[in-house]
Amino acid sequence: MKMRNRIAGRIIAAAMGVTVAVSGTGFTVMAEEFPFTLKTKDDAEVTFTHVPEKVLAVNSNAGDELMAMGLGDKIIGRAYTNSQINPKWNDEYLKIPELTDSYISLETILDQEADFVYGRSSSFSEKNNTTHDTLSGYGIMSLSSIEGYTLGADVDVVYEDFQNLGRIFDMEEKAEEIVNNMKAQIEGVEKAVEGKDTVKVFVYDMAQEGGAYTCGDNFTAKLMEHAGGENIFKDMEETWANVSWEEVVERAPEVIVVNNYGDTTLEQKMEELKENPALADVPAIKDDRIISVNLCEVFASSMTGDTIEKFGKAFHPDCFE
Repeated sequence: MKMRNRIAGRIIAAAMGVTVAVSGTGFTVMAEEFPFTLKTKDDAEVTFTHVPEKVLAVNSNAGDELMAMGLGDKIIGRAYTNSQINPKWNDEYLKIPELTDSYISLETILDQEADFVYGRSSSFSEKNNTTHDTLSGYGIMSLSSIEGYTLGADVDVVYEDFQNLGRIFDMEEKAEEIVNNMKAQIEGVEKAVEGKDTVKVFVYDMAQEGGAYTCGDNFTAKLMEHAGGENIFKDMEETWANVSWEEVVERAPEVIVVNNYGDTTLEQKMEELKENPALADVPAIKDDRIISVNLCEVFASSMTGDTIEKFGKAFHPDCFE
């Protein structure tokens, strides 16, 4: 009778288009997940046909998200590691072979025989012949982290990144656990700074002739808002742009956030700010309210909640005593 029930169950499941897993006590009906299609950078559509086994992480924050999902054993190579990732798994991540210290090429991807490439949108370009459509043409699945190509991106894109990875790797429960914990942490910070005056913030990414490279209407700016801060250049209709020192002085930031990455050390960037005579009367300089973040902290990553909490403590320290 049990065997007859199992056979009947398989017939019913097949008619419904689902997969059946048989156990000693019966059968379990599971949704047929593959294939499915996700839309990514430049509205490219990528079809996922199976759970990836040979993965390339081609930017630091993409590697961080994969490591947070517990997928380190599937990452066969990494590229463009220009920032530390979450300290919980940074050392483990650095043990993975680094294929290039810049943007990965199509030739390198093909040499690795990868079946999935995950990274920031800047890693998928016509210049390097690595667009999503190109990779799909070679039968390689790929996806851009949403934050990198979305003007005004907020924390919901991080949740979507993890949910996409959960679907791709058949790890939806793990993805939801990460998302739920992040939401709870962010809500805690928002509650702590509720009712406080907004603090004006300037992000110093790197020096440019006569000024600085800084963020506009982007993800970093949104992280500040959750923590009771406001990017002084949030009105720019770009994610990143050059600004003059005169513009910075005019907007009088109360706190400066320095992005710690690249060939210029954090100490050098701090010195550039403090010894710049044009900035001498800026409130953040006068009050020595300068903090730093690793680049991965202000990109979509497992540290999004931590970064908002870090900002909250820097902008409104009295709320966290």
